[in-house]
Amino acid sequence: MKARRCGVTLTAARLGEQIATEALRFVGLREVRPNAAWDNPKTPGPETALTQELRALMRPTPWQPGWAYCAAFREAVVRAAFANLGITAAEGARFFNTMGPGVRVSFRAFAALKLTSAEPARGAIWFARHGTSANGHAGIVTAHGQGLLGTIEDNTSLDSRNTAKDREGDWITSRLFPAKGRGPLVTLGFVTPEAILKLCFP
Repeated sequence: MKARRCGVTLTAARLGEQIATEALRFVGLREVRPNAAWDNPKTPGPETALTQELRALMRPTPWQPGWAYCAAFREAVVRAAFANLGITAAEGARFFNTMGPGVRVSFRAFAALKLTSAEPARGAIWFARHGTSANGHAGIVTAHGQGLLGTIEDNTSLDSRNTAKDREGDWITSRLFPAKGRGPLVTLGFVTPEAILKLCFP
């Protein structure tokens, strides 16, 4: 899938790389106020600018400080990637109207448009279901192969053995796990950069 705008060719690979790059910028942040403010404990001083940027990117979802943000974070990094590639608000509107603050609701909305995939790609949104519940979790795919999936996730913990915090933790971090899921988190599918382009440039 390719889209042309202002003489520039947008490819799924280029969009996927931008989404992954934007997600990587926030890795290492830990909540200092639950679901509201973050800091990197490995760097000196507060991460005020990065926290403000993240909050601003998530607010249009609509997301509010204090709310769980695993779906809102997906919107945030896609919004930043769109801006870097010159994709306008009008062009990106169909994505943001489909992707909302709820993981399971968002996945069903993409599935209804036949835009979900069983196969990952770099920069894809990974959607998972938490056991048999109505709850979900999401991440950004950074790598895949040999039955494994690399993601960047938020609202998670550094230790996936802590299943209580695997989707309700206080870190933004990278993860590596079997592509079918981990513990109670079962992979539902993916929305790839190619699908995002199809949605924005029908």
